[in-house]
Amino acid sequence: MNGPEPIRLPTVVESRKLAESWHVEIFEDILQFGQNRTAPYWRLIVPDLALAIGVREDGKIPLVKQYRHGAKRTFWEFPAGLVEKNETPLDCIKREFTEETGHELIDPVLLSRFYPYASRSAQHAYIYSGRVGKDVGQRLDAVEELDVAFVDQDSILKLLSENISATHLLAYFLYQGPCRQPADKSATDKDISP
Repeated sequence: MNGPEPIRLPTVVESRKLAESWHVEIFEDILQFGQNRTAPYWRLIVPDLALAIGVREDGKIPLVKQYRHGAKRTFWEFPAGLVEKNETPLDCIKREFTEETGHELIDPVLLSRFYPYASRSAQHAYIYSGRVGKDVGQRLDAVEELDVAFVDQDSILKLLSENISATHLLAYFLYQGPCRQPADKSATDKDISP
């Protein structure tokens, strides 16, 4: 018995940059499917992101509530941020966790990596878990305004569900499920290539 035929990948016959701005480039590609079918397709180039679920000694987890302009509403989320140039996802999440919560992230472990918007971008989301360390003071970026709350684990799902951000909800399910162990005990940020 033969399996299904492999999907033939389209060929990019033309690509042009439509726009470039802070942390994003937008392209329109013309894809050719088979011999004579073509179709326009737009894609984004954006930096990878890193997110952490930190647990304090009392079992509470920090969430940050902030405005997301694309959805025009506020969301409860885990501390997260975009990976800057010359920064690893691990370095990013340590920096972002401290900036947003005011606490160090201790012993972060990579739980998973996934594509949050695979239909339009090759961006990866790196999901970490760790322990909440000492208070070193919040260091928000000039454009950030957010509230921080340390929440009982029983309340996390309810808060995340007020306005659902799929990336943060998936991160929580990965944290709760079988992925709670590191994605690969031997993997480091250098081992995982995009």
